[in-house]
Amino acid sequence: MKNFKLFLLSLVCITSVLISCTNDEPLVEEQNIEDSQSITVSLAELRLQFNAQGNLIPTENPTGNIVFDFCFDFVYPLNLSYNNGTTVTVNSLDELISIIINFNNDLYINGIEFPFDVETYNDTSDAIVVVTINNEEEFAALIENCGFDNGFDCECYENYDPVCVEIEAPDGETFLMTYPNACYAECDGFTEDDFAENCESDYNSPGGTDCFEFNFPITIITDNGDTIVVNSQEELDNALYNSYYFDFVYSFDVTLSDGTLLSIGNEEAFLELLEYCFGNDDDCLCQDEAIDPVCVEIELPNGNTSIITYPNACYAECDGFTETDFINCNNTNPSDCNEDDITAYLQECQWYSFTSLYDNVIPEYFEFNLDGSWTVVNSETGTSANVGSWSISQDPVTNEVTMSFSSNMEPYSLIAALDWTVFICNETYIELHSNNDILGLERSCD
Repeated sequence: MKNFKLFLLSLVCITSVLISCTNDEPLVEEQNIEDSQSITVSLAELRLQFNAQGNLIPTENPTGNIVFDFCFDFVYPLNLSYNNGTTVTVNSLDELISIIINFNNDLYINGIEFPFDVETYNDTSDAIVVVTINNEEEFAALIENCGFDNGFDCECYENYDPVCVEIEAPDGETFLMTYPNACYAECDGFTEDDFAENCESDYNSPGGTDCFEFNFPITIITDNGDTIVVNSQEELDNALYNSYYFDFVYSFDVTLSDGTLLSIGNEEAFLELLEYCFGNDDDCLCQDEAIDPVCVEIELPNGNTSIITYPNACYAECDGFTETDFINCNNTNPSDCNEDDITAYLQECQWYSFTSLYDNVIPEYFEFNLDGSWTVVNSETGTSANVGSWSISQDPVTNEVTMSFSSNMEPYSLIAALDWTVFICNETYIELHSNNDILGLERSCD
């Protein structure tokens, strides 16, 4: 059975107590527990990965794996002590997080029993390895190697262009670790030579995907053999933060972004779904091609059909289509989205733009702000500029939705000079038409 690695995942939190309530084990009475500045520092840093409810903060955890997003993972159980002398055995990361989110100035962990083991990444062997920490000096060396206090903040823009690296887990299994883009991977020391050819077999989902949603509850089996029933995307993310791979227990249902209900009966069906959602060739270089939209009709995993519009033939050919697959885009069905839907979609995040009004695709993102302003962000430099305003209206009789812009800035005044009709609309892609001109907007955040 194939192992899947979840991207941008987090922990199940237990927030009601300061110590573990998942078992009836008593507090540790006699252990060789020593005061440790390093345990205080490491737990304070680990706390920064989580919100007040004990859930991962997505922006702090681009891979969703503790070894890569934090630095290491403890091997449990651990024997720890509070600053008031109370000792406790911690049996899992779940229990540790339930402890640290309840720290305050009067009660916190400041001691640990040596020796203990951690899992950390060895860049020489490209493997997760288990290292024994025998004393405070070795623990301090681990913390220093993690660089918690170096103030380095990797600035990576939130464009989703995933890259994967192959890693060996402590049990010898290999898995794909997915980063949102090459920038995040390079911040962890990987180079282009380390990237796997594709990420298609890896389920990478920062809090879910724009392609489908699981219909919970579903059941998973983690890499240590635990069978877990999860009731939400958040629980799924939480349960797998310190798992390197996992398997689904089939069958389960998903809902596609267009509302289609799809039953996934086995691994092959899930791989087909991933291919449908993430099967684009990221190595295709079409950005400099002129805009000349083409459409293709595809069959969804449940047998229904859908129309996909590409900015030009290059993008379509990168997905394996040929000229014989193209259909007339003007014959596709107009959007049935309403004004409220589109407004909500546009204000959720940035949108990558392309238009037939420009000679080439410009690497930029549009932001549609609540105050009606229209902002352009350069994807290469991160600089932004307010270029005008935008508005949406809907005809009460025909239900046709139109969008208008105002701008005195080139080349955006070309867009502002036309009246646009919404032709395609969903959470991930919006297409506007004005006679023979097209303005396409593709969601650029997750």
